[in-house]
Amino acid sequence: MATPKLKAKQISALATEQSFDKGQRYYRNGAITNPVRQGSTLWADCYGSTVYYPRATLSSQGVESSSCTCPYDWGGICKHQVALLLTYLDEPDRFQVIQPLNKLLAKRSRDDLLQIIEEMVQRHPDLISVVDAPQPPAAGQLPDLAKYQRQVERVFKGNEMRSMAAGLEALANNGDRLRDSQDWLHAGAVYQLLLEAANTHYDYSVLDVDYDGEVGCVIQDIAEGLSHCLENAENLDAAQRRRWLETLLNAVLKDIELGGMDYAYPASEAIAELTTEADWDWLEPQIRAEIETAGRQRFSSWGKEQLVNLLTAGASHRETAQSKDEIILELGTPEQQAFFHLEKRNFEAAIAIAEANFKTWPGLVTQFANGLLEAGVPDLALQFVQACAQEERYGYQDWLADFYQNHGTKEQFIEAQLELLKTRFSVSRYQALQAEAEPLGKWKSLRQHLHKALTEQESYRSLMEIALWEQDWKSAQRYLKKLPSYIRESFQERLADQIKTDGPEAAIALYRGLIEAAIAQRGRDNYQKAARHLKTIQSLCKQLKQEDEFQQYWQTLRTEHKNLPALMDELNRAGF
Repeated sequence: MATPKLKAKQISALATEQSFDKGQRYYRNGAITNPVRQGSTLWADCYGSTVYYPRATLSSQGVESSSCTCPYDWGGICKHQVALLLTYLDEPDRFQVIQPLNKLLAKRSRDDLLQIIEEMVQRHPDLISVVDAPQPPAAGQLPDLAKYQRQVERVFKGNEMRSMAAGLEALANNGDRLRDSQDWLHAGAVYQLLLEAANTHYDYSVLDVDYDGEVGCVIQDIAEGLSHCLENAENLDAAQRRRWLETLLNAVLKDIELGGMDYAYPASEAIAELTTEADWDWLEPQIRAEIETAGRQRFSSWGKEQLVNLLTAGASHRETAQSKDEIILELGTPEQQAFFHLEKRNFEAAIAIAEANFKTWPGLVTQFANGLLEAGVPDLALQFVQACAQEERYGYQDWLADFYQNHGTKEQFIEAQLELLKTRFSVSRYQALQAEAEPLGKWKSLRQHLHKALTEQESYRSLMEIALWEQDWKSAQRYLKKLPSYIRESFQERLADQIKTDGPEAAIALYRGLIEAAIAQRGRDNYQKAARHLKTIQSLCKQLKQEDEFQQYWQTLRTEHKNLPALMDELNRAGF
């Protein structure tokens, strides 16, 4: 086939400036070795702190797809892929062109193939897992579970998530084949073994690097497969059935341990819906024991709540089990019991539990108070929040302001809103206060009081928001100088955008400051931002008939930063 074409700008567009620069250094330093092209796919070894294996597939449009065995996951392609593509761009003849594997191996004898495999395993011992992989099973034939056990242990000893996900998925595919042929017993045996291994090995150390959830998604598929087998398998003996259910319960406990990431979903649904009466008589005590353990801090209150929900869900499918209400009253968390009584309109009991347990959880306080509002008892909601607000740590001004706006007098709302704006300012609440106070003739004095309080607190961000809303450009420019540097730039851009019609010269000065700040921060994103601001200055200078001044500024900018090729590139792209 024709040699795929590639351009430098196609490579730079795929990477961040930092990755592209590092990839260039890797290429120049000869990090790429053993480059190979097979059709439109490139791969090689890339030597750095260790050896990584970048890969890329080209198309008529450029790079169709690419990957690398490194853990990079911060946007764009990694430096190893950049180095591979730059090598191909500048030195395509270095790439050894080989035929597809099926053509390469088609004429080799059995002995040749065995010798090739042996040499490959000697060079790369980890390939023994491929050689030892379980064969695709035949329906009705017991899989070699010992091989699955060895393989899945090898999979979880790795530290690269794509490889881990691919290895686990390859094993799960054998279970899928058995399931698709309706060999539920043997498919379930494969799924159960894989899920139990995942329950053992998928911990925080794996979760922290499973950024895209690739491994987690495969585990979900495995749990779903086991659930289907549990539902459809006939002649499943009691011991095996309990082993499957115990594995699903362990998956639920693992999800709780990990904080609720839908690990092995839908394990909890399978436990609730697919257990027989005999299963439940055996399983319910185990769940209760875990709930008791949760009370001894193995799990959080949330974890205990999930176990109680599992118990109530399972009980709802059993005629002889306790009712949901009885279980919540016996074992439920304070949150579950408070909202249970609220639902039953037992307000006195609900509030007593909430006041005793919710005061250090402001989100839960407002959630419960809103539940009282929905139940049609606003007076009780207000009393509850006021009682919780006695804790100095939380004031609930935002909830109180909303409450008085909907359930109180205008005077109560104005007072609550004013206090809230002093500590949690927002333009929308400022506007709401103005709308309520102006008809009462109170706005001028309230505004002065609020401005004084914000000035004393040095809340210049809030004052800046007010100035922008009221189009007080003089005050806005004064407050801009007092803002901390980490937020000044965004307000400077907003101010420049808002005054460019009425005050173009002042806007130009602000945009020039933004350009200088963007260039100083480096990076293509910042250079693009600088080019955008320069376009705006050009338009304003044309409007003011100051084209000569703009050209002089533009030439100065180019001269001062001639050693920043990426900046020059972005400015050229913008048409300068």
